[in-house]
Amino acid sequence: MRREFWLSVYCVLVGALGLLLLLLFPLTIDLPTLLLFTTLALLVEGVGFRVPPADPHSLVGVVLLTAALALGPANGALVAACSGLIFGVIAPLIYGRKLSPYLLLARPMLRAGVRALGLLAGAGLAYVLGGPDASQGLLFLALLLCFPLTIQLNRVTREFLQGGRTGVITWWRSSWRAALGAELLPLPVAWLGAAIYSQLGLVYFLLAAVALFAASLSVRRAANKVQRQRRSVEELALLNQVSRAIIRADMDVTALCELIYREASKLVDTSSFHLGLFTPESDQYRLVVRVQDRVRLPTIEMDLPMGDGLVGWMRETGQSLLVEDFTREMERLPARPRYQSDRPPRAGIYVPLSVGEQVIGTISIQSFRANAFDVDDLRMLSLIADQAAVAIAKARAFDQASRRARQLQAIRIVSEQITAILDIDLLLPSVVGLIRERFGYHPVHIFTAEPDSRLSFRATTADTAAAGQERLRNLFPGDGIVGTAFQSGQPLLVNDVAADPRYISDDPNTCAELAVPLRFGNQQIGVLDVQSDRTDAFSDDDLFIMQTLAGQIAVAIESARAFGAQREEAWTLNALLQVAENLARASTLDDLLPAIVRLPPLLLGCERCYCWEWDVEQRRFVPLAAYGLNTERRAIFMARPLDDTGAPLLAEARNASAPLFARDFQHTPGRLPVVAGFGGGALVALPLTARNLPLGVIVADYDAPGVELRPRTRALYAGIANQIAAALETALLAQDAAQAAHLEEELRVARDIQTALLPAHAPRIPGWDIAADWRSARLVGGDFYDFWKLPGISDQGPGIRDQGSGARDMESDDAAHSAPDPRPQTPDSRSLGFIIADVSDKGVAAAMFMGLSRSLVRAAALDGSSPSSALTRANRWIARDSDSAMFVTIFYAILDTESGMLRYTVAGHNPPLLIRANGSLEELKTPGIALGVLDEITLNESETALHPGDTLVCYTDGVTEAINRVEEEFGVARLVAAVSAHRTESAGAMLRAIDVALHNFTEGHPPFDDITLVIVKREG
Repeated sequence: MRREFWLSVYCVLVGALGLLLLLLFPLTIDLPTLLLFTTLALLVEGVGFRVPPADPHSLVGVVLLTAALALGPANGALVAACSGLIFGVIAPLIYGRKLSPYLLLARPMLRAGVRALGLLAGAGLAYVLGGPDASQGLLFLALLLCFPLTIQLNRVTREFLQGGRTGVITWWRSSWRAALGAELLPLPVAWLGAAIYSQLGLVYFLLAAVALFAASLSVRRAANKVQRQRRSVEELALLNQVSRAIIRADMDVTALCELIYREASKLVDTSSFHLGLFTPESDQYRLVVRVQDRVRLPTIEMDLPMGDGLVGWMRETGQSLLVEDFTREMERLPARPRYQSDRPPRAGIYVPLSVGEQVIGTISIQSFRANAFDVDDLRMLSLIADQAAVAIAKARAFDQASRRARQLQAIRIVSEQITAILDIDLLLPSVVGLIRERFGYHPVHIFTAEPDSRLSFRATTADTAAAGQERLRNLFPGDGIVGTAFQSGQPLLVNDVAADPRYISDDPNTCAELAVPLRFGNQQIGVLDVQSDRTDAFSDDDLFIMQTLAGQIAVAIESARAFGAQREEAWTLNALLQVAENLARASTLDDLLPAIVRLPPLLLGCERCYCWEWDVEQRRFVPLAAYGLNTERRAIFMARPLDDTGAPLLAEARNASAPLFARDFQHTPGRLPVVAGFGGGALVALPLTARNLPLGVIVADYDAPGVELRPRTRALYAGIANQIAAALETALLAQDAAQAAHLEEELRVARDIQTALLPAHAPRIPGWDIAADWRSARLVGGDFYDFWKLPGISDQGPGIRDQGSGARDMESDDAAHSAPDPRPQTPDSRSLGFIIADVSDKGVAAAMFMGLSRSLVRAAALDGSSPSSALTRANRWIARDSDSAMFVTIFYAILDTESGMLRYTVAGHNPPLLIRANGSLEELKTPGIALGVLDEITLNESETALHPGDTLVCYTDGVTEAINRVEEEFGVARLVAAVSAHRTESAGAMLRAIDVALHNFTEGHPPFDDITLVIVKREG
């Protein structure tokens, strides 16, 4: 509209200037002469020809110059003004153009004023060059120069105001030949016309006028013919040039559309020209080039559905349309036109821009004259459209590729910058800032998924913390556009939030929103959200940018989280290493306990720390150490063991597998009353376990209630608990080991003492082979055997122990075979007393009872009493001196080494086995009870004779009750079999045979009970 306004202003001003100048000159022309020349000018101009899009061309300049030469410049200017004004008014009617103030007033004034200015300028130039008396020839030359120059300068100015530089170029290319041939070159004929009017009279002038009119008709016919021929000849060349120009054009859609308009002007009338493009995958239609009656109009956009209007029909069908006269053909048109002007055209050509089956736009030319276009114009415009469509499609593709390349470059820059940030608290604000800086989105929000399923509002580019944004700080999946995008895992683009019920308002200026999930692998980790204060602000390009950025941001967030996790893990490991180093320095439990309660305050900032040991036997918590208490409070703490009812928190921690957090302990002091008076606001109870067994509990005590512990701190607490538990277990085990080692050493001494009570070796008596074996299941045992001499036996016999004889050293549990005394016995040694006994228990208690029993039995037997009497007396002493409820089974025998007679008593012991030389078996039994059971007992005795080759095997139940892996007992039968198989061998060989049989039967397992054997064999 600005172009039309300034064009109208120009026309009025220039026209008024010319007419005002005309009024300054004296006019001497009479009315008939004025009518004669004006009529001649109108007739000649009326038969002119037009080369679109320029003005009509004619020989009217010859008439106007003739009038200026024949009647004078002022009178000729009057004729020019009158004819120009009249023709300007009737021209729209001749060419079928819509009447308007511009065409009926402004253009006629301009035509009249410019023609008058041209003639008056020539007169003025002649006056300047020749003065008042300038010759007719000089005047003619001045007019010949100024008149056409003024006319053409006016046309250039007018075209520039109408169409800009493009309009001037288009006009010049289409009209310079016609202007030169029809307007400039014939002007010298005016000299002849003026001469005929001045010298030959009116009749000859009329004849010349008729000739001029006829010449005008001939020129028009010739011009039209030439135009048709030239059009036919140049059509293909121009079309080829147009095609090459379009194909070689820059890949810019707007510039390409301008080029198409200019090139089309070479082939068809583009006085009214429209080139419009459809937005891909949309009904938006944009008129890129819009020329109306040679006036350039601004670009407009509209919503044009498929099939709506002629343009919509072309998009739907892909067909072209030639309309010769809208007035006659309106009812036959395939669609009703949608005019964007209040002045509809009379004729038009409508051609689609098609690429394959897709219509990407349209080209149309229109005219206000009926039948202004024919099929040739349709054909030419269709050919141009085909080339244009391909070029525009390529330009669009190039533009899209270039835009995508720029987007990807920007995304790459953003990605490089954000991936360099490994602190997530710095990363997220940097991300939203970079997105705003590079892509212009504002505001930009980032939400991250939290372990409690909440979407945390982490970063934004909003300039102020608007009150509405507080609503976003507690979003959950499914809440609002952000929550919906997170829950579905799909981007959500809403170009009008007012029409979407899911929208949660956080800014009253928001009109559109785009939310894209942040996905890492199969895990949703957050949402990237952008908003706009315009509806329809986001397109597919924005969606692509946001999705691509979302992927990069998700990777950056996970990298930052992984780095943070590694950093926290390194910090935790370093802290645990310090814990381990401090705990390792403690060599004893007393050194360890202060370090245990000192480390949590040092590393984790609690004010106090307490440690309890769980006493399994007494079912209570025993205080071990405390930190952060004064002397008085520490004394109170250490003096109070706690059971489950007095310390529910410790009981819960003991049964838990992870630390317990009592963040509001001041509200529940009954959970651990012993520390309630120390000022604790929050407690952390750490169970100490080793091999799934509770060792105790450590409690960290904070003054501040409701302490929030970060995951790293929680993990560190758990790690410290494990370290302390291991160290505490090690210290307790070391303490137990030290006690065990001390006890073992004492047991070794006891073993040495016990073995000293046993005979150092078996007695060596001529005619007899005696061997003994003693093996305890533990370091000390309850079995024993002994030999002693009886009254009447010579003291010379070194093989018989007296009461002061020493014991042989036994360093291990292996079989100890009594070796025979190599020294000979004196001839008067006859009676040998020997016993084998088994105490009812094992271990230390049995060993002590064994020592007591052995001494009492020995004391009772040394006076030579019979076996039954000696054991009865020993029983009274044992029952009187022992309150242990233990007893001892004994086999006591007195052997006459010369006669072989054996007197014996069995006091509850395993019956010895007497294996005769012929292999027969006898069990030596007498009624009786074990010693130590009752105060008074009655024991019987019996006697038998040992003949040469007979073997007496005395044993304890550790031999016969030895078991194998299937818990089967060795039994008497296997013992008899082992002895019988070697009865012809020595007593020592029989001991070894029994040992081998036991070893094979038990598969080398250590004995379960004490094993004692005494074998007495009479040599043959």
